Amino acid sequence: MRTIKLLFATLFITALLVNCTHDDAPDSPDYEPIEEGVGSSLDTLLVKRFSVAPNFDGDIDAVWSEARPLVNRATVTPAGDRIITLNGSSNFDVSLEPTDLMDPYTGESYKYSLRGGHDGEYLYLLFEWEDDTDSRDRQSWYFNTETSKWQQENKYANHKNDKFYEDKFGFMFPIGNPEGFAGGTCTVTCHGSLILTGDDETDAGNKVTRHYMKNEGELTDFWHWKRDRHVLAEACDDGFIQWEDDNGYATANGRKNDEGISPYSTSMKFTDEITEMSGPKYVIPGRENYYWITQAEIDGGTARPVTAIAVDGTLTYDGGAIDPNGDPSYSQGFGNKRMPSIIVNPGGQGSDQRSEVQVKAKHIGSGWQLEIRRKLNTSDPTDVVFGFGDEIPFGLAIFNNAAIAHGQTNFLTMRIEE
Repeated sequence: MRTIKLLFATLFITALLVNCTHDDAPDSPDYEPIEEGVGSSLDTLLVKRFSVAPNFDGDIDAVWSEARPLVNRATVTPAGDRIITLNGSSNFDVSLEPTDLMDPYTGESYKYSLRGGHDGEYLYLLFEWEDDTDSRDRQSWYFNTETSKWQQENKYANHKNDKFYEDKFGFMFPIGNPEGFAGGTCTVTCHGSLILTGDDETDAGNKVTRHYMKNEGELTDFWHWKRDRHVLAEACDDGFIQWEDDNGYATANGRKNDEGISPYSTSMKFTDEITEMSGPKYVIPGRENYYWITQAEIDGGTARPVTAIAVDGTLTYDGGAIDPNGDPSYSQGFGNKRMPSIIVNPGGQGSDQRSEVQVKAKHIGSGWQLEIRRKLNTSDPTDVVFGFGDEIPFGLAIFNNAAIAHGQTNFLTMRIEE
């Protein structure tokens, strides 16, 4: 039987620990049309047939000048008050975390341009947004000199100088006609769980709101790209959001990935059975400023498995040891030899349903430039069909060095012309 641990005083907390929040219509940003003659739009993405399909390589071919850009801003808005700690490092001390999860990001606004076109078989998108920094430092392992223990940078920023995550984007499209989607786009999938469940109501990181659809049988197509985990795979997670029978509980998580191989793993923790000390699972001796380890580096012996962690934090690996004591290279925030938290394995991408949305991504110094491609109709029932003559409501989100906090624009429309 489900144990009820806490009944929320509020009946609905929107977008705490989710990827979409309610968003007022943004003020019109200052911008110039990207190309003379095609104009631009704040809220409608016009998808016309290209005279010739662009080369799908991440570069901006001349043919993209035929596409009218949707130019707008994605703005981070408040999420509402949290009631539990989210980072394990806080050790249940609520004073160490912001009352609103979004606080370290609230008010940030990211200018973007989105263009679309098709060749009769594929939908092509060119997504560009301003971002001076290619954020890759996703929860790196560092050595805490005060505790003599290894720990990871926080997943959720406690303040503006506590941001250690990767850049990401998200798109949502309705499949069929889910209730309320046209009027709320991605916000209709965000639900405050009324009841928190679990063995410990103070469990750090226990998520109290989730994505799921309002009604049984409804679906939303969800594309989620993560800089570290997907840039080598050249795809994103093609998933969907469905109804959940346990709606209203923290266990209700309707966000799923399509069938296929994951190009990444976040299981990068090793625990010494004797000392009970934990730390990174693999290290690459001598390497600096690295943010992931590939499966090929593990298989080839470049990445060495950690075999023991001493009580003073010294790591023993296959072939040597690392003593972090007194070495700033392993320090929090800026140590250049901190270890990654993810394994990347891009093999098999593009050959299954999970990787049907292909992405060629480049950070060009001033921002991100991504070319996206997917078949207009994949014949997958968990994918939206982009049909000629359709007008499809959608929402998008930009995550700037953030796990959850995201700038968003909702109430957008994609218009597909034959």
